[in-house]
Amino acid sequence: MDALIPMPSANAPTVGYILGIGTNLDPDRNAALIAAHLADAFGGVLVSRFYRTAPVGMASVHPFVNYCAYVPSALDPACCKGMCVGIELALGRDRDHPGCKTRDRPADIDLIGRVGRSFPADGLAALSPDPYLTAPFAEIAALLAGRPVPPPRGELCAAAVPGCRGGSPRLGEAPATVHRDDGAGLIVVLQDGLDRHADGLHPALLAEQRL
Repeated sequence: MDALIPMPSANAPTVGYILGIGTNLDPDRNAALIAAHLADAFGGVLVSRFYRTAPVGMASVHPFVNYCAYVPSALDPACCKGMCVGIELALGRDRDHPGCKTRDRPADIDLIGRVGRSFPADGLAALSPDPYLTAPFAEIAALLAGRPVPPPRGELCAAAVPGCRGGSPRLGEAPATVHRDDGAGLIVVLQDGLDRHADGLHPALLAEQRL
């Protein structure tokens, strides 16, 4: 699917989603588990570096691990959000709690925007992620647009990948693609950059608001 898993271009989705991801309960472990769940749900996932950040808008002593991801999907935004909520619930988030948005959480996955091949790539610049996602978003945007990945800006987190069978055994110190192999193990491939023409990537904003 797109640059994540080698597939015939005719079968690749023409759109995908950029996601903003955070966790501050067992964050190193859950950051990697979220990536693994996204790979299972969408067939593959492109992730930025993992950043340690201070909690924003909540009283907590537990720092977050934040990153951004791109998943290839032709689903409508509501369905994609529903799949992300399912991952949150599977990792233990209580979305029914009245303080859900200001409590410590094992997983928080937001849709930042939808991108597609049929629009100019500079449309990515119109997206406005939260400030704590600025650095990881810039990395995903650079990869999708075929530009060099900018250097890290902040404290990085290196997380062990559960069930890794190939490539790097850790996520977080460099952008990477993650997918399952035929033996159901995770494959992690570190990315310095993608050739969007060779990989069939022509992304841009479709003016979707965060859900």
